[in-house]
Amino acid sequence: MIRKVNVKLILELRDKGLSRTEIAASRHISRRLVNEVCTIAQQQNLSYRDVITKSEDEVYKLIYPHKYEYLNDDFYAKPDYREIHSELRRVGVTLKLLWQEYAAKTRKENKIPVKYTKFCTDYGNYVEEHEFTSHIVRKPGVSCEVDWAGKTMSLYDHGKEHKVYLFVGVLSYSRYTYIEPCLDMKMNTWLKCNVNMLNFFKGAPLQIICDNLKTGVTKHPREGDIILNTEYERLGNHYHAAIMPARVKKPKDKPNAENAAGDCCTFIIARLRNRTFSNFNELCIAVTIKNAEYNDRPFSKADGSRLEMFRQEQEFLQSLPAFAFDVSQWRYKVKVAPNSHIAYKKNFYSCPHSYIGHDVSVCESFNDNMVRIYDNDILLASHPRFPETSVNRYSTHAEDLPKQSHYVEFDKERIEKWAKSIGNNTAQVIKRIFSSCDFEQQGYNPCLSVLRLSSKYGKSELERACEIALGKISTPRYKHINAIILEQQGKDSAALLANFDGKPLQHEGYLRGADYYANLKQRSGGKA
Repeated sequence: MIRKVNVKLILELRDKGLSRTEIAASRHISRRLVNEVCTIAQQQNLSYRDVITKSEDEVYKLIYPHKYEYLNDDFYAKPDYREIHSELRRVGVTLKLLWQEYAAKTRKENKIPVKYTKFCTDYGNYVEEHEFTSHIVRKPGVSCEVDWAGKTMSLYDHGKEHKVYLFVGVLSYSRYTYIEPCLDMKMNTWLKCNVNMLNFFKGAPLQIICDNLKTGVTKHPREGDIILNTEYERLGNHYHAAIMPARVKKPKDKPNAENAAGDCCTFIIARLRNRTFSNFNELCIAVTIKNAEYNDRPFSKADGSRLEMFRQEQEFLQSLPAFAFDVSQWRYKVKVAPNSHIAYKKNFYSCPHSYIGHDVSVCESFNDNMVRIYDNDILLASHPRFPETSVNRYSTHAEDLPKQSHYVEFDKERIEKWAKSIGNNTAQVIKRIFSSCDFEQQGYNPCLSVLRLSSKYGKSELERACEIALGKISTPRYKHINAIILEQQGKDSAALLANFDGKPLQHEGYLRGADYYANLKQRSGGKA
């Protein structure tokens, strides 16, 4: 029934002596309606005693006979809300459009349609009564939800376990999902994942709904403007997509991302739990295959799949710009070492030997996973970027290395000759370092860092440390030998030694030799 004024109650209160103003104030009824009911009752000589045995509807019919017939829902043509709910799943269909079609059809049949407000209200009640999920706010091409999955995977690189995080992006309408494994959750990784996601969708939505993580939102106060991360806001502007942070502690603002993040645990992490990954690219391929299976899997409570729904939604996405958003990190004034390599994030990349000793700029591009070396605007070299888990790895272009005849400052022969002048153990360490390198030049820096310890501690100290290291480590390097020397001198380096032996070396008395004091005299300008 449509809401109507309680006529019988007004007559009862009037009979009890309340004024019209008091009735209106006490029962939250407009004074105009109270005056109207009392006036009509006086004109018809009706009092409360005349209607005390009648029902509320019967009294209303006596006062408003011309309105009563319109109060019954049967007077209006009832919409088929089951069909309406089904139609709303189709691309581009809105509740407003369905009401217009219903109203036109009803009038054509000489019936009276319900108003749009009642149409929407009754549909909402129908959805709530049947515990359906309303599709009114999910429109194709409008929104995308992004988040990190709560659970992680594992990568075993050289026996060391690394966490692998899963980025999840979901189109709200089709629920088409993009999943990407990452070795960290830093800003550049977050931006790269968003770029890759939009490339995967082959289009951009009107808005990207994210959680309140620091890589996306700098500040989300209860009142006032939301402050977005500058780079993330730039990315949104580049793709003409508004960045819309979800409300704090309101996961239902991005339900599809939350559901997909939970599905990752079952459909990807659980299904791959018995596989051990030692290569990050291999892990990425496995996740990509499972991601495709997830999108192609039929819905359990609806027709079709995410992939089929996405094919309908794709035409509503905005076209991508000609160039992808540049996600990169720069480092300036990086010196080129004598081995024609620059050190960047614990790994080494070659550049032309003519730049040895010069400062260059390094650009790490996250879009294509490349490391590029520049001299101002001139590109000197490009290398595939090593994973974050890699340490002391070399990427070398043979053409970047100098010819042996032109490299007079340091070469293998000169380094080995220096090592032999210190002792056989030192020479053996240098030989092992060179044997572990793909290119001769890759061993220059590690060898020189070991040999320079003779200037700091003396040849005897270095030779003694090399002898101990050769018995413990297959390829000793600077950090091992330096730790041994410090231990021999009684300094607190037992923790370092435990890393490659399991037991700290025993303290033994050891005196510095004549070489040490000779070098000390040279370093102090002739004063011992």
